[in-house]
Amino acid sequence: RYISADELGDLYQSFVRDYPVVSIEDPFDQVDWG
Repeated sequence: RYISADELGDLYQSFVRDYPVVSIEDPFDQVDWG
């Protein structure tokens, strides 16, 4: 299943909220920054 950049951001935010995440390296494709 593909998810949008916004959905991916929400997913990563939930990881950071729920788990002791230190960093997430390069989570988005280059075109998602535009």
